[in-house]
Amino acid sequence: MKLTSKIYLLFIGCFVPVINYGQQLYKPAHFESPRSMPIQSVPVSKTINVVDYGACPDDNKNDWPAICRALAECERSGGGVRILFPKGIYQIKVGERKSKLTHAFSLSNVSDFIIEGDGAILILENPDVALMTLKNCQAGVIKGLTIDYKTLPFTQGAVVDVDINGKTFTFRSDGKGGRPTDDNFAKSKTKWGVLFDRENNRLLKDKAPNLVPIREVSNLGDKNLFRIVTTQNVIEQIAVDDPFAMIARYNGCSTYSVNQCRQITFLNNIHYAGPAGSFGLRESTGISIVNCKIQQKEDRLISQNADCVHVTPSYEGPWIEGCLFEGQMDDAINIKTELVYILKAISDNQFLVSAKLRVNDELSLFNPREGRLIGTCRVLEAVPMDDATKIKIDARFENLQIGRDKTKDMFFNDSKSNDNFVIKNNVFRNSRRYGMLIQAKNGIIEGNILENLSTGAITLQNSASWPEGFVPRNIVIENNKIRNAGFDRSYWAEGKDIAPILIRTTTVNKKQAEWKGIRNIRIKDNEIISNSDHTIFLSGAQDIVIEKNRNDAQSDAPYYQENCDNVIIK
Repeated sequence: MKLTSKIYLLFIGCFVPVINYGQQLYKPAHFESPRSMPIQSVPVSKTINVVDYGACPDDNKNDWPAICRALAECERSGGGVRILFPKGIYQIKVGERKSKLTHAFSLSNVSDFIIEGDGAILILENPDVALMTLKNCQAGVIKGLTIDYKTLPFTQGAVVDVDINGKTFTFRSDGKGGRPTDDNFAKSKTKWGVLFDRENNRLLKDKAPNLVPIREVSNLGDKNLFRIVTTQNVIEQIAVDDPFAMIARYNGCSTYSVNQCRQITFLNNIHYAGPAGSFGLRESTGISIVNCKIQQKEDRLISQNADCVHVTPSYEGPWIEGCLFEGQMDDAINIKTELVYILKAISDNQFLVSAKLRVNDELSLFNPREGRLIGTCRVLEAVPMDDATKIKIDARFENLQIGRDKTKDMFFNDSKSNDNFVIKNNVFRNSRRYGMLIQAKNGIIEGNILENLSTGAITLQNSASWPEGFVPRNIVIENNKIRNAGFDRSYWAEGKDIAPILIRTTTVNKKQAEWKGIRNIRIKDNEIISNSDHTIFLSGAQDIVIEKNRNDAQSDAPYYQENCDNVIIK
């Protein structure tokens, strides 16, 4: 069968480096436009040493005020500044403040900066506070910092008793984390537990729930002994001597929260713990995460409490290379496309919508009830209206179901779909949920190792039931190694719809979509060892090339497909 010219262009295995104003750009054949490569240095004319502002490493005293003063001086300078953390351990305790801080530090409106840790270790004392927010910054490098917590934002230990009828179990903390009756647990709106393997506590418990709901916690007199109330369907999966960890998660408290920034690189950093994820990227472009480690310490069951890299919609996706993602309690990487609710139909081509759109944004109109594409259009006019936008489009749509509801017809902004993302040469291991959940387009997933991931390795899908992302397309998955990805109870509950590489278009009820929305995917030269019958699952997809993969599955049919067109297997 001959490939169409479109697919042929997609699957040329090369890229063209493009130089523009001294900046090297990266342009594989299937990218619609070039993207910026990671910057690793910027020109600076001034060095701010945090020691000169009162910080004193290794003295076991609070360095928070001094570091705040150093960062404030950087903001006053406007940029061209190197902030230096000399080698040593810095204690960070956020003091009294008028309102709750989510992050210990902030940096805004700064260009051309370097934050450099020369063997510096930052120890945060507040278990519900993350490290830093960046806002409206550009051309920056943050490198060589190690982040840890004095009071860990999770507790860990083992199950010592189970009462199935009472839906309770007794948990003994090993004292290395926080206590589940501490204030940060009581105030957390997102707290739950995870069970681990008794023989190897780096692994989650096989075929157990990947989340243990916490209904109530009480201390039993001994400072490290607690009774925990959970649910009936989970208590039956818990056994005496199961290692157990419970998180106090604070969504929005990523170690670094990056907002409306451009050309920021995180380089050679280590994160051992955090109240949420590691990198929260919002409306930021040219963000690179290179040679960073989200890592478990030897005596800990987990690392971060949430996604390592959580990417809300942007016009350019992240570059993630050479990193370790280990022991986190949610997806290692989650990349999205912008959802746009239709709040009001003014006419058949004018709408009030929930997102801040721009002229020439390209939109897809989706019916989530049937999993069907209604049509596509382009924004001709965009008028901001408080938290909404009044738009005029170049197509006409009538009789839509509208409203801020996941069952209603909705736009997705194809222009703001984290285009041209790069995920290469990383290691993903020993973690809950997905290695990567991709709801974006134009990307490369290459040379990664993914092992011991409870819900799966690489998932490409829309998320109509959440909802948070649209159908992926134009993606190359090449030279990855996958083993033991998909073993928790939620994975097996999917029935036939399981495989280490999962590609599907779904409805709001997680059913097979009518539309073959996912398209132009190349899966080549991967080594896939599957726990189930298949190594690759395809549903609602078209123009897929599967070539030269090395498969080890529980059946002699490694590839499963339904409701697909033009799937080429070589």
